[in-house]
Amino acid sequence: MKLKTLLQFFIPFLLLLIIISCSTTSTTIIGEWKPEDIQKGSIQNVLVLGIFSQDKPLLRRNFEDGISKAFKDDDVNATPSMDHMPYDVTVDSTTFEKYFEDLDIDAVVVSRLLAIDQKQDFQQGYLYTIPFSYYYGFYGFYYAGIEYANSSGYLSKDVVVVLETNIYETTDKKLIWSGISETMEPDKASDVIYSFGETLVSTLKKEGYFK
Repeated sequence: MKLKTLLQFFIPFLLLLIIISCSTTSTTIIGEWKPEDIQKGSIQNVLVLGIFSQDKPLLRRNFEDGISKAFKDDDVNATPSMDHMPYDVTVDSTTFEKYFEDLDIDAVVVSRLLAIDQKQDFQQGYLYTIPFSYYYGFYGFYYAGIEYANSSGYLSKDVVVVLETNIYETTDKKLIWSGISETMEPDKASDVIYSFGETLVSTLKKEGYFK
């Protein structure tokens, strides 16, 4: 095989390896909580809801699409909430039932930004406990997240992105999993979305949440 042909074959491959090796973005679940009496193995169809400022609809769109893809790649049906409701509508119980009751959803996966910082605010092994008066209900968590998202700035450099994710089953609307994730050294929002989605789905699969 001629040298030119070899170079044409190997250069794209080498460039891919360089890109992969230069990517330092990684996500770790640094704290999680789940009820002791939960019946696992029932999730096959999820709704993905990202809580972001209402003036950042594209960020929410990209987040929900990316996390939905991560679930679908593992054979779990996933629907971005923005497929069925306007981006500027706040979800209450009536709105939720209006837009989502016909989707046969097993669980709602809802994530919100906790922090963007230049250092780690949480240590590995952080004991994550849930104050029930605040987190146990889906709507309480959602409204608190909306209030925070609409009053926070997101821009920084060399950041650690900390997300809080709650998963609620839809029959009784109870919390079945909650966790804090830390994504290190993302260059852009898509790095966070890809890395976080992959880690979240892998964690839930390992813990037996999926059918």
